[in-house]
Amino acid sequence: MPTPPTCTIWIDFEDIFVHLETRTRPSGIQRLAFEAAREMLAAAPGRVRFVRQVRGGSGFREVDFELARAAFARSTGASAVAPRVLRGIVPPSDMPMPPGPLRHVWRRLGGMLSGEVRHAVLQVLTHQWQALTALPGVGRAVMRSLRRRRAAIDTGDSYLPVRMQAGDVLLALAAPWGTGHAERAAAARAERGVRYGVLFYDLIPLCRPEFCVPAHAERFREFVDAVLPVCDVPMAISHATRRDLEAHAAHAGIALRAPVAVVRVGTSFTIAEAAETAAAPLLPAGSYVLFVSTIEARKNHTLLFRAWRRLLEEMPAGQVPTLVFAGGIGWMVDDLLQQFANSRFLDGHMAIVESPSDAVLESLYRGAMFTVYPSHYEGWGLPVVESLALGTPCVAARATSLPEAGGTLARYFAPDDVGAACRVIRDLIENPDDLAAWRAEVRAAFRPTAWRETAREILAAVDAVIVAPPPQAPCGVDADGTAV
Repeated sequence: MPTPPTCTIWIDFEDIFVHLETRTRPSGIQRLAFEAAREMLAAAPGRVRFVRQVRGGSGFREVDFELARAAFARSTGASAVAPRVLRGIVPPSDMPMPPGPLRHVWRRLGGMLSGEVRHAVLQVLTHQWQALTALPGVGRAVMRSLRRRRAAIDTGDSYLPVRMQAGDVLLALAAPWGTGHAERAAAARAERGVRYGVLFYDLIPLCRPEFCVPAHAERFREFVDAVLPVCDVPMAISHATRRDLEAHAAHAGIALRAPVAVVRVGTSFTIAEAAETAAAPLLPAGSYVLFVSTIEARKNHTLLFRAWRRLLEEMPAGQVPTLVFAGGIGWMVDDLLQQFANSRFLDGHMAIVESPSDAVLESLYRGAMFTVYPSHYEGWGLPVVESLALGTPCVAARATSLPEAGGTLARYFAPDDVGAACRVIRDLIENPDDLAAWRAEVRAAFRPTAWRETAREILAAVDAVIVAPPPQAPCGVDADGTAV
């Protein structure tokens, strides 16, 4: 294979910073993007650089990766927020981001507030904005004024806009669909001859919109349909996501400029604060079954709540382990949270570990009898491989990408079948010898992917396009890549 020409790879980290500024902990998307970018920098230090968006402008400004490293360390370590074990207090679910320019206010303010206060303040902001913009002619005038004000007070400070060169590569590795990334990427490609790559995690808002807030689903569709026609390096984190991406492109009449490369996902906690690694466990080892995930409708916590209710009806209560949900409170689960409270957390047989740090998560994984992951739809399933990597068996839904993540070492049930889930879980509870043998098999056989391998595969996908001829419109499409 020819040696790829020297070029700069610019990674847009705007959405990473926005998430870390406004959320208590990173999600799997931010973790993957950060770890992959960190290893890409280590593998190709002279090629990989990082940018944020110039506020009030249309381009990008360069940022030091150490700023992202420090922000990520704060959000994953003990200093971010102390985890709480909830057994009877249910915090309200988070609302979506507020509309329009209020997002700028919320990004500065939201992460500083507790769950209850954050919910109330966001309601006030949203209602005030809706009332203001409902007045005839006022909405557009307010937005113009706010944009001018924002441009005047935040023009990138001492940072100069990045002038990307022809042949450079701009990459989106996280979740940039709410940041104005698509327009800037298209402009960089059209005006400067920059190649463009996107790592796609999933197409949940398109394939299963019932699990999303409508505005989020529409914004995501606009992003995908905008970037696919101009994406020179399309990548996916699983074969399931690649199939969904190809199916959507075919349905939308979009010709992909290159085959979708599947990138393997790494597994490890590398940023946890060293001082916290010796912390005492929150729960006694072997006394609980663990589900690591944001609590939201798609993740299917409802199935496990119903399954545990059935186990408590069919078995002596003393034999039923505690069901532990580890993660933040997401959207579309208000009714479920009320059920938790009404049942008194299944009379003490369930708990929520809210905002666990990396070290707490690792401790929870190691101490669990086994883990469960019943999600309806995933792009990969990072908690499945995290569990297996730490030697803890996992029972997962046989859906989308989860069998790819768990392979032959996980056990499965249909995500809509409460009875099947109960049978698998009860069998493990009542047969400790089988569970011990399974644990030994996982520890002996599972081979985790290192984050450096994720980075190498992203770099390989980029280089494969760089050595190819310059991008041209595919046959049967117009100049911007839309099928004709």
